[in-house]
Amino acid sequence: MQTATHATSTSPDADRGSPAAGRPLRILFFVDRHGLLRPYASLLPELVARGHQIHLAFSRTRRKGEGKLIRQATGGSPAVGYDVAPGRAELDGWRPLAWAVRGLADLARYTHPRYAAAPALRQRTAAKVVGRLSGPGELEPLGARLAGRVARRLAASTDAALSERVVRAAARLERAIPTSGRIERYIRERAPDLVLVTPALKYASEQVEYLKAARRLGIPTGVCVPSWDNLTNKGLLKVVPDRVFVWNEVQRREAVELHGIPVEHVVATGAQLFDEWFERQAGGTNEEFAARVGIDPTRPYALYLCSSSFISRAGEVDFVLSWLEALRRSADERLSGLGVVVRPHPVAAAQWHDVDLSDFGNAVVWPRGGIRPVAGQARADFFDSLAHSAAVVGINTTAMIEAAIVGKPVLTVLASQFGQESTLHFRYLLVENGGFLHVAASLDEHVEQLATALDDDPGDAARRARFVESFVRPRGRGLPATPILADAIEELAGVRVNGALPLGSRLLRVPLALEATLTSVALAARAGRRRAVARGR
Repeated sequence: MQTATHATSTSPDADRGSPAAGRPLRILFFVDRHGLLRPYASLLPELVARGHQIHLAFSRTRRKGEGKLIRQATGGSPAVGYDVAPGRAELDGWRPLAWAVRGLADLARYTHPRYAAAPALRQRTAAKVVGRLSGPGELEPLGARLAGRVARRLAASTDAALSERVVRAAARLERAIPTSGRIERYIRERAPDLVLVTPALKYASEQVEYLKAARRLGIPTGVCVPSWDNLTNKGLLKVVPDRVFVWNEVQRREAVELHGIPVEHVVATGAQLFDEWFERQAGGTNEEFAARVGIDPTRPYALYLCSSSFISRAGEVDFVLSWLEALRRSADERLSGLGVVVRPHPVAAAQWHDVDLSDFGNAVVWPRGGIRPVAGQARADFFDSLAHSAAVVGINTTAMIEAAIVGKPVLTVLASQFGQESTLHFRYLLVENGGFLHVAASLDEHVEQLATALDDDPGDAARRARFVESFVRPRGRGLPATPILADAIEELAGVRVNGALPLGSRLLRVPLALEATLTSVALAARAGRRRAVARGR
């Protein structure tokens, strides 16, 4: 199914040996938020070491502490600059119109029967899209009623034909939506040789604007997919960039089959995010680490890795407390006295601030405030917590893959409130799909599995190794992904881009421009009323 807007470019093979090879490049990298620098903490220094200049353009306003995060991820290099990227103006009628088109495309994606068993994903998307389009939104009244009606029908349906029809219609409308003049000026002023965007997969993502503007200016574009789940549980790619950089062949198929990206545009480079895990050595001894975090240094420990807020808000704290109770009830002394380190997810750490595990004995929440392991001591601490553990437990988190790289048995318990099996990406971890994860249907079964996993049999280790090679380093376990990704980005600079707009899109733009104009008028009137109310206070 074709779901996205095409750009015309040469194939990867045709681009090899282009004049861009070997010369310093100016790279404009649109990053949605500062936390997304973590997956590229090894890439940015690699590109700088090759003589390239990078400008980071963030979608969100900087907050306290984010400058430090940028310096950590970039090494403070003068070859890396950053600022906040512009968006469309508040009174630009094309802005809410584009949001509606993109939001409906994303909602239509989850109307497809392939997501029938993923109610949490469907509900999350519907809440974002239907809620915005059904209320007193920014579109002019007629357009708002039409968009709201379509959104409600999509949210109430499981219909492949309807899903595909709306996605195709949204793609045609996306092609007809013009680029933003202020975004084009921003890009032109920085005169990049290529434009990168990450993640470009948020619901109704405005980062589509950067890809379209760069293409219109004849600049090659690439989307960097930062994580293993992004192509299955977020929004659609609304345009076809010249390259989509993914980890592995599984994601390559996802980009083609779920997003309509031509296969020759998708490059599997491996997961550069994890390169250092293959070389890093743990600091100190197991006993020293256990003493530092506050558990019994004479016993092994299990590391519980918390999940992001999407999962954790379903009751992860209560689940962990139940899990600890099950361990302490075990007749196996190794489990009843097993050390436990609970590591909060950095974006969902607040729920752990007042949780006291002392009643369970030999168990701690660490680090209490949740720290992003981007660089320096924070990253070393995260690695050490994995490396010194005897086993790792979690619900559904990327850190499970990191644990497999480090060579640890990884376990989970299926719980209906978390809906692990309803997500497409979770299935990749299952043994029957070439994964490594020990999956239990109950806490009692999990306790038995954990007792066995503490012995870590050779067959389990072999399964982990096979998964890591295919999923994390598909070019070969001994080949770091960072230089491979850097090579692919350099190659992108040589792609020839045709930014011409098809005739059909130019014709469709005429009625859309009327809607955008009416919406601009409605936005201006609303802003005027707000100013009048403010003056009257």
